[in-house]
Amino acid sequence: MLHDPTRLARFHQAVADHVRTARLWRNLSQEDLAHAASVSCRMVVSLESGRSGVRLDMLLAIANALQTPVTDLVREPALEIDHVADR
Repeated sequence: MLHDPTRLARFHQAVADHVRTARLWRNLSQEDLAHAASVSCRMVVSLESGRSGVRLDMLLAIANALQTPVTDLVREPALEIDHVADR
């Protein structure tokens, strides 16, 4: 469940990593992405830090600017081997 603070933090970091990877793959600066998505550069920096979540409308705008399905940006991180062993 995402109600677990540790799992939620990992999810936010995964979204941050997916956004950053897609942005860099397209050779965009954070400022370029912010402009293309009509959001503030501060919001892009905050999102890529992984410390907080993002509103769905902003995430959709970012996905659109990156020409990436939003589902690619919200994939959860893979389970670590030691977590699998705990099950």
